[in-house]
Amino acid sequence: MPTALAGGGAADAAQATGAPRFAERPCEIPVASPEIGTRLRCGTVRVLRDPTRPEAGHFDLAVVVKRSAAPKPGAAPLLILHGGPGGEQVKFMGQGSKDFVPGRDSIAFDMRGGGRTGPALCKNTYRALMVASVGALRGERTDTARRSAINACWDEMRAAGLLPEHFGTERNVGDAEAIRQALGIARWAVYGMSYGTAVAADYLARHPEVIESAVLDSLYPPEAFVPTVREAQGRAIDRLLEECAADTACAQRFPGLSRAQADGALAGLDAQPLEFHFQGQRYVANELAMRTALHGLFYSEATARAVPWFLDALGRRDGDALAPALGLPLFMGDFMTHAGGSVAGLMGTDCRDRPRHHAVAAGSGPSWMSMFTGVQDGACANWAVGTPPTLPVNTTVPVLVLSAGYDGFQPDGAAVAQAIGPAATAITVARAAHVVRGAGECPRGLVSRFITQPKQPLDTACLAAMSAPDFVLDVAPRPELIATAARLQSGGWPWGVVLLLSGSVVWVLGGVLVPALLGSYRRLRRSHAAQALNPSIHLAWAVVGLGVLAGVGLGVPLGVTFGAHPGAASFGLIPSLVPLLWLLPVAAMGAAVVGIQAARQRHWLIGSAALGVALMSAGALGVGATPWA
Repeated sequence: MPTALAGGGAADAAQATGAPRFAERPCEIPVASPEIGTRLRCGTVRVLRDPTRPEAGHFDLAVVVKRSAAPKPGAAPLLILHGGPGGEQVKFMGQGSKDFVPGRDSIAFDMRGGGRTGPALCKNTYRALMVASVGALRGERTDTARRSAINACWDEMRAAGLLPEHFGTERNVGDAEAIRQALGIARWAVYGMSYGTAVAADYLARHPEVIESAVLDSLYPPEAFVPTVREAQGRAIDRLLEECAADTACAQRFPGLSRAQADGALAGLDAQPLEFHFQGQRYVANELAMRTALHGLFYSEATARAVPWFLDALGRRDGDALAPALGLPLFMGDFMTHAGGSVAGLMGTDCRDRPRHHAVAAGSGPSWMSMFTGVQDGACANWAVGTPPTLPVNTTVPVLVLSAGYDGFQPDGAAVAQAIGPAATAITVARAAHVVRGAGECPRGLVSRFITQPKQPLDTACLAAMSAPDFVLDVAPRPELIATAARLQSGGWPWGVVLLLSGSVVWVLGGVLVPALLGSYRRLRRSHAAQALNPSIHLAWAVVGLGVLAGVGLGVPLGVTFGAHPGAASFGLIPSLVPLLWLLPVAAMGAAVVGIQAARQRHWLIGSAALGVALMSAGALGVGATPWA
């Protein structure tokens, strides 16, 4: 499905006749099972960059159709619109085994500038912005470097023949309509998440006749409804502090914690940045760095429940406790090639849609664009404003507006629904984070029932039974451990992980096989060879025990922390489990002793198993699982 493969007779015919065509291609996306692969159709739909200037070229939109596992006759398909701008959805469509909505086919495409549609430009921009972020954490002025990175992206886009008028929500809506025509669909339901809600709402405003229902999940509405960073995060903080006050353990752990205290501590960071340390180096965090860290916490229910702990540490100015969140640019380093999206798609679309990105901020704190690029004022000054997204005011098509209580980007969903009109229903899922549908079976069921019967009253009784993870009350920070996880997630293989895995393999092979073999020989009572091997039984069991110790010392703190307090795992470990990490150096030293004894007795297999334990322990310590941190 790469853009370079797009084209062919069908696409050329489409260009000649003006009728959109679906050019089928092999599905080169991950699939959870072969059965799901049989239900996928992948391909491209060619659209003009600018309908008023055909000579400007085209985009080949990456499209995937996932047929229902149990299709219902006559059920309209569902169009899924991804977030961003600059995000993607196509590569995820083969992952889930269940239908997005039971009985309905699901269709997705990657919007202009992102995913498999591309073009894949500005690949080095995120890296340059990350380098600038590291400089900012050192206390350096990085405005010029950040603007240079953005300007380099503009230059790269222009060199590829891309102009402002090729981007924006208006263009994405036109692309969605072209895909509908290419697939021969009369009407469909639309689900938009995050930025996808802007496309879904504008699509409904322009083409209500082809949409039977629309779900707007975690709004990115027109400018008049977009709150400032401080306002949006303040709403989420208010809700979390209210829930903390109602929770006995949280209220006792953080008595008197208030929104006013949080606002004051955050606003004061520019005048007095917060100091923290990573790998022995000193860094500082201003309000932008702190709010960017908070923004990440609001994307997950588990990490959102760490916000009271986070704010308490901020109030105490305990920067080292917050280092795993504040130091993400330090953790990623050279592993950072992108941030899950396309800069070209982000800048091209948001600069066309949002006049505020062209203006100078009037002392309202960090802007949304600065959260992603670090450029506070006029990030889009050299990119023309296009046609802003609109709402489907007074539409008769049923609309469900879903808002999340923990969402640090969330505007007032009720106000947006009121502006749309009587056909819109607003629901706030209190214990959900950004993208409400991902919060569990209840919101997934709400979305499915609404799309299946959009004109029926929606039963929301399940919302009252929704639970949330426990509040994070205390954490033993482990920045290096979080750094390892971040690098693994971005495709890197830190040396500690390589040692850990290699040592585990060596220990399993040698440590498991040795007792089995020696046990078999020992049963041969009359064998002189067995008698000669009997003394090594103790070494063999010792090396097995040491390997188990190392596994417990690493596995239990990690496993229990992730299982019981996944929010705490974003910062480190549950403090009560940290003493178990001492088993790692104990196992390493014990393995050294056993290895020396095995070498003296020339039991090389046992010696190799002991070496495996030592490597495993050293690797675990190398990834940051140190008891003395």
